[in-house]
Amino acid sequence: MTLMTALALGWLAGLAGSAAAQQSAPGDVYFEVEALNPGLAGEPRINRSTPQAALESFLDLAKDGDYARAAHLLDLSSIAVADQPSAGPQLARQLEKILERKVWINWEGLPDRPDGLDITASPKDLLAGSPRRSLRLALIELDDRPVPLRLERVKPADGQPVWVFAARSVETIPALHQAYGESWLERSMPAWAQKEIVSGLAAWQLLALPLLLMSAGLAGWLVYRMLRNAGSQLRPGFWGRLLSRLALSFGVLTGAVTGYAMQGRLFVFSATIDTFFAPLLLMILFGGALTVFVQTIDMILERTLTKDISELEKPENREMRAFQTNLSAFRRIGIVLAIMLAAGVLLTQINLFATTGVALIGSAGVVTLILAFAARSALSNIMASLQIAISKTAAIGDSLFFENRWCYVEKINFTYVLLKTWDSRRLIVPVTYFVSEPFENWTKRDPTMTKVVRLRLHHSADIDSLRERFASFVRDNDKVIDKDGARVLVVDHDATGMLVGFYATAEEPLTAWTMECELREAMLKAASELELERSEGRQFLPAERDSRISDFAGMQDTQQGGARSAT
Repeated sequence: MTLMTALALGWLAGLAGSAAAQQSAPGDVYFEVEALNPGLAGEPRINRSTPQAALESFLDLAKDGDYARAAHLLDLSSIAVADQPSAGPQLARQLEKILERKVWINWEGLPDRPDGLDITASPKDLLAGSPRRSLRLALIELDDRPVPLRLERVKPADGQPVWVFAARSVETIPALHQAYGESWLERSMPAWAQKEIVSGLAAWQLLALPLLLMSAGLAGWLVYRMLRNAGSQLRPGFWGRLLSRLALSFGVLTGAVTGYAMQGRLFVFSATIDTFFAPLLLMILFGGALTVFVQTIDMILERTLTKDISELEKPENREMRAFQTNLSAFRRIGIVLAIMLAAGVLLTQINLFATTGVALIGSAGVVTLILAFAARSALSNIMASLQIAISKTAAIGDSLFFENRWCYVEKINFTYVLLKTWDSRRLIVPVTYFVSEPFENWTKRDPTMTKVVRLRLHHSADIDSLRERFASFVRDNDKVIDKDGARVLVVDHDATGMLVGFYATAEEPLTAWTMECELREAMLKAASELELERSEGRQFLPAERDSRISDFAGMQDTQQGGARSAT
């Protein structure tokens, strides 16, 4: 018992020693430096104990114009000691402009603890519950590459650990300021225009935003009118129709390009506007480019594909139906891939998942769920459309029997299938409903169709006589393609008579329907003619029909006799 107690105490002591050694390891919670900004004079007396306190101190000092003290919140180790007194304040002023214009600060996610531990982090986060010595505030695009802006915890040899802007981030400040700092137009504005009015917005920004929108709208409208007029002059040719269709898309695209160029080079807005405005312009730009691409492909396909659906209905055009269906499927797949590519590039350009802009509109997971719920119907239709394209259960020009309607597939879109009924009506069916309901495809493999005409006849009807009339019909009718396969069969019977089926095959559904009508007419005529002969006591019409006719005639005679008696 004593031995076990001693072992347990030794094991606990080892754990405690290991934990103490781990806590004392300086590299785990800060970066060690020889000296922090030795070229800056004076004791800073600035609160730099936590990331949030350091950022607050920098913004307060910069707002008061005290850039000399604000320089103490930058790690100037990459700058020569002799140059730090002059470079420090200048870099602090440039950093203020960068933060004002390109960084939306998520104060709730910025730790207010010396060890940088985020107590609000999810348990699934790899750094949850761990001290940190480096925090990324934002990711800013610079020369087609993202540049991180970081806060780091450093400890000089003769002082306490403090939070400052990282040395690597300080090195990128001049380049970032050149890209996002004051433009020549802003520097030339009077002092009143540069004064802050509300929420970090200067007076010139409140005036420049509507001016930018009007300029972009005017540029887009001019391009739209120019292409519209050019298309009207070139119509009805292909290029005229193409320009007329693309006029609006090119107008929107031109407006977005104009606005994006102006806000990037001429008017550099603060983060309050830039967080919303720049992604919005990018989305419009990508949407306009995608629309131009889709409409151009559609015009090319319209010129390539057969417009007359009646031509595709013919049996000899089976390969043409497959070709047009494949082109339609490639179009839909290409559009989906283009949308995914555009969305990926767009998210890369606006750094949606790398910046704190998402915090402005709430949790990214909640937003994703809301968007997915709103778009669930459209997404399910798109996937169902791709299912038709891959499985080819229905092709353009196919003859279908769908919900007791005989129709042809005229068009397969992302959200609906356009069906042309036999009487030239258009049936619009959602794709998800179309693929979930059973239907008959009469031209999937073989367009030939066997039709059957059923007649209810008397038990004593001479089937051989009807068979002769049927053989004569088959022989003389050009619509029947399988002369030897045509036959007459008694398929059922009951107390009222027997059910006789007349089977014949035609080349395709439309011809088969016409042949069926002609066959029914011919067999009814034959049965009526044979009924009138009544040879050898044979009947062709059911006895129930005869009794009802005789009863009706008797009723008429009785009524007429009663009328004469009354007279």
